[in-house]
Amino acid sequence: MTLLEEALNSPQCVISVMGAHAGEGVDAIFNRKIADIDLSGKTFWLMKSPKARPPQVQELCKTIIAYTIFIEPATKGGARATTTDDVSREYSSDKKSWYRLPDGIGPVTGKLDTSATALVFDMLTTAVSEALDLWAYGDFLNAQKPIKFILGCSTVCAVRKDMTSHPGMSRSSVIPHPGPKEFPS
Repeated sequence: MTLLEEALNSPQCVISVMGAHAGEGVDAIFNRKIADIDLSGKTFWLMKSPKARPPQVQELCKTIIAYTIFIEPATKGGARATTTDDVSREYSSDKKSWYRLPDGIGPVTGKLDTSATALVFDMLTTAVSEALDLWAYGDFLNAQKPIKFILGCSTVCAVRKDMTSHPGMSRSSVIPHPGPKEFPS
């Protein structure tokens, strides 16, 4: 089974809508993050979504190998480009013990405030020519609700669950795209 197949068949995952960041295109971002992993064994992906806070992501990762699937926005402008590029120099898994980011990795940037967090990855790959049916996923904290992306909430913790019979179901929520970007966390 390929890494993409493993991610798509996983009972739970993180799904993130992504776009350009501070003037850097998607391909450049992935190439830089892959180089970070080659150099230091890990990379950091800054985010600020209330549906993927550290306790939720850490709970999701406790019992199984966890994956993140990156998808393109369904519509142009569906992912607002981040313009703030504050540079992070440290990281912590508990806000008590802090460590310097590995030497030599690319910048970990974004708006650094109290809501900024990061996903840490030890593997990254890209896949093309795939589509992800978002109605195959429920909200990690309430699996009776489908996942929902809005501006400011572009990353969610999700569980595999058929949501096609949910009252708010609309087939327009199936997002075709050139390929989900995915990797285990």
